Formats: sequence, C-alpha cells, structure tokens
Amino acid sequence: MKTEKQQLIDVLLDGASRRETILLAATKILRRRRQWCAACRAFALILLATVTVRLVAQNRRPPTLAQISRAATKPAAPFQAQSLPDEELLALFPNTPVGLATLPNGKKRLRFPRPGDAAKFITRL
Repeated sequence: MKTEKQQLIDVLLDGASRRETILLAATKILRRRRQWCAACRAFALILLATVTVRLVAQNRRPPTLAQISRAATKPAAPFQAQSLPDEELLALFPNTPVGLATLPNGKKRLRFPRPGDAAKFITRL
C-alpha cells in the first residue's frame, strides 16, 4: 500500500517522466558536488601558494630601521677580551702540560699535548 505522498507523486508524474526528472535532479546534485570539490581544491592550492610566497618574501626582506636600532642598542657582552703576558696565560693552566707557540704571522697559540685538554679548556665564543 502506497502512502498519500507517493500516490500524489505518481499522479503528478507518470512513470517515464518521473524517471527522467529523478535522473536530471541527481545529475544536478552530482555536478554541484564535483564543482564544490574542485573549488575547495583550488582554494587550498591558492592558499598554500600564498603562504609559501609570503614566507619566502618575509625571509628575503632586508631588516627594517627598527630592527637595526634594536640590535644596535643591545648592551655589550660582559666579557671583554684582554691580553695577558705569556707567564700569566700559562699560569691559568696549573697541573696541565701546555705550550705557547708563535706563528709566522706573529700570533700566539696555545698547544696542549693531551687531546682532551684542548676541548676541556678552550671554548669557542
């Protein structure tokens, strides 16, 4: 037994035109879904490209005047290098064999005979 709605639809639409109407409606619905999915993919691709371009452009931008002035106003490092006489420099390493070598260009360099001592006492700034 058919409901009243079903009977009304059957009366309004005969069998062949009803089938055709349903197929047209389904085609419209599927077309809208495909268009929506394509639009979402295109939007995501454009968004990804925009974010990538902005990040690259931001990293390539030269520093602004405010950034330069902030860097210039930073306080100086608390450690100030000063020269020591050779005897005082060697006295800083008691109970450790150490030598002071003069290079051809006039600079002096500490030499540690034991390999672990150089890593223990010398740090890069």
